[in-house]
Amino acid sequence: MARYNYAQEKLYVAMRSLATGHGDVRARLVEAFMSFHTLKEEDFPLKYREDWKWIKTQLTKHGPIYDYKGRVYKGSVENTMSKIKNSTGRKIATKIVDIGYDLLTNEKYL
Repeated sequence: MARYNYAQEKLYVAMRSLATGHGDVRARLVEAFMSFHTLKEEDFPLKYREDWKWIKTQLTKHGPIYDYKGRVYKGSVENTMSKIKNSTGRKIATKIVDIGYDLLTNEKYL
């Protein structure tokens, strides 16, 4: 269904980043986030909206760090990834790939 083309495109790029990017999964999640940060829950089928909300919450659990002038020194995703375990990063990445794979291969979303 053309309705999910935007999410499909963004998640495809994210999946490539997760598979081929540099660094451990936490570093690759920061890179992948840049490709899908504009996605909203409404961009997904109902079945994935709660999962997407969970992903975004996990990626931004720790807010940004500000410098002495009040400017963002380290974004919330980068800050969060520096504080979580690699195993937690794998869980987040797995959920992203599972959703992306289903959106890209399931006939009802094409």
